[in-house]
Amino acid sequence: MLTKEKLSEITKQAIGTFHYTYTVGKVSSQNSFAIRLYDAISEELVANSFIYEGDKPGWFTIDFVPERSNKTDRVVLRDVISQLYEYFDEQLKQKYYIKLLNTDYGYLARVEGTDTWSVTSLKIAKMSNEKVAFTASEIHEMANDEVFANLSATDLLRAAEEVEED
Repeated sequence: MLTKEKLSEITKQAIGTFHYTYTVGKVSSQNSFAIRLYDAISEELVANSFIYEGDKPGWFTIDFVPERSNKTDRVVLRDVISQLYEYFDEQLKQKYYIKLLNTDYGYLARVEGTDTWSVTSLKIAKMSNEKVAFTASEIHEMANDEVFANLSATDLLRAAEEVEED
């Protein structure tokens, strides 16, 4: 699900070294956000962007209302759009739970933003905001982590169960 922080990160990365500033705010509905892009020198509004993330994965709408149009504006707006599509594309990738033991408590979980891993139940992990669904590329990265030195990517993929709902 989109957050103001994620949209700020996407926008900041798209702006790069160009002379722009931005604001990100929530709009009336729960899944709606607005990005306002400004020229940092003249403080002129460059574009209003409205992003609505639907209730189901992959359902989203992006509306850009350009207030002006020059080459640099178009480059930055293209980068914002491109990164938003990459973000939503990542959300649609097939994900897996990794079950390491033969009980309900045997799912691998990672505390978001840390290198802390645990083995727990899906219910406890979700209540604790721990990450339990991993893409195939994340599983391959995990195999290279020293925490999983005794397991190969094949071992981890063999323990993986496709996520039905997330």
